[in-house]
Amino acid sequence: MNNEQLSLSPKLFAKAFPFHMILNREQDIVQAGEVLQRITPEALINSKFEKHFQINRPSVTFDFETVKKKTRSLFILQFLHKDIQFKGQVMYQEEQDVLFFLVSPWITDVASLSPIDIKMKDFAIHDPIADFLFLLQAKNTALNDAENLAAELKKTLKMKEDLTQVALRQRAKLEKSLRYLQETQTQLIHAEKMSSLGLLVAGVAHEINNPITFISSNLNHVAEYMHDLIELIQLYQKSYEQPSPLIKYCMEKIDLDFLLSDIPKMINSLKNGAGRISQIVLSLRNFSRLDESDRKCVDIHEGIDSTLLILGSKLKENSQFGITEIIKNYGDIPLLECYPGQLNQVFMNIISNAIDAVYSDRPGSSSVKSEDYRRQITITTETLKNNYVSIRIADNGPGIADSVKTRVFDPFFTTKPVGQGTGLGLSISHQIIVEKHNGTISCNSEIGKGTEFTIKIPVSLEKQEINESSENTELISQKKYSSLYLTSGVAE
Repeated sequence: MNNEQLSLSPKLFAKAFPFHMILNREQDIVQAGEVLQRITPEALINSKFEKHFQINRPSVTFDFETVKKKTRSLFILQFLHKDIQFKGQVMYQEEQDVLFFLVSPWITDVASLSPIDIKMKDFAIHDPIADFLFLLQAKNTALNDAENLAAELKKTLKMKEDLTQVALRQRAKLEKSLRYLQETQTQLIHAEKMSSLGLLVAGVAHEINNPITFISSNLNHVAEYMHDLIELIQLYQKSYEQPSPLIKYCMEKIDLDFLLSDIPKMINSLKNGAGRISQIVLSLRNFSRLDESDRKCVDIHEGIDSTLLILGSKLKENSQFGITEIIKNYGDIPLLECYPGQLNQVFMNIISNAIDAVYSDRPGSSSVKSEDYRRQITITTETLKNNYVSIRIADNGPGIADSVKTRVFDPFFTTKPVGQGTGLGLSISHQIIVEKHNGTISCNSEIGKGTEFTIKIPVSLEKQEINESSENTELISQKKYSSLYLTSGVAE
């Protein structure tokens, strides 16, 4: 079969490109995609282009010859019947002397589809807009799930308050029930939070990884091809130093010298961007670690870096109130036998609280720093004797009062305004470090100077044994405290 005879019928072409248009030299629309015809209140076929569309970009008046020369330009068309724009390109078909407009709706929100009578299934499978909307829809679903989880948490907290009132009248009778409820709530919320967060992070990382791998693998080929083309053009310039007027006019029109110098820079920028996205995906996968529910030997620096990357958005949200300097003093520590996902949750809780602390001087807060105040969060790791590792996370925020410092690990205790904190983060972190990793966690703070959390955990859980030495006295005390707060009912 002769490959030149292969083509799509108009019917199949309309399905494959649901938003395309074909125009003849008289500016009549002779063919259009199925969806485009459906959302147009008037007949498209055999009607004038300017009756339905306006070219917003590039800035040209609609003329067949003018548009024909813009096949390498990005076109943005305003749909005159509904509040929607289309983005795409133009192709010229010489045999039939027609223009092909291959476009897609230019939207940034799934909610904007319904008013214009377009559904997700109307997009072609190969259209990247469909992938973007799918990810956006997944994000909205995750936000809805988070709101539902918050509503359930509020209901649980309300239930706790009601039970407290009953306990005051029947303390002796309901004391055991309250203790059981306290422990169950903490465990349930921890499991739900980690499961939802891990699934969300892993899902997003997987969806991003596939297209970015395709882009990265092809960028090297694009760079090689463009390099060869540039060399060929430069060779032509050397061989034909006096080009024809037509070629000279075209070179000036497209600014050839600028293109030759800018294309390599543009490809390098694309490579850097693709590499950055790949690093973000790797950090997301390291943080979620859904496949690492059992203990493993890991580099905790990777977990800390992944946590900092994820919390980068929180730092950017507050950047208008000043930049926070993250200081990492990483020591030479061995691989740590731990539960990676749970340990990452501890880093997330403590560093997130540190960010809140250093920005406590923003408008509306009770603490205001001087103009030369430099926000800093310092993370220090080192190896201790007796096969232990220390992780210290310090901030130079306003500090914590002594009366509050003794209760920071109590469940449901928080100093944040209503709706901004549950009081579970540090209590869960305490339980993870003490109960799961046979370690210790402590808080040192001074008003006006800042707060430092110190975590000490053994390198190997298998070989860890509690003895009467001074190194383990603190661990024994914290294990007793961990058991105490889970059986002491509601904190007073």
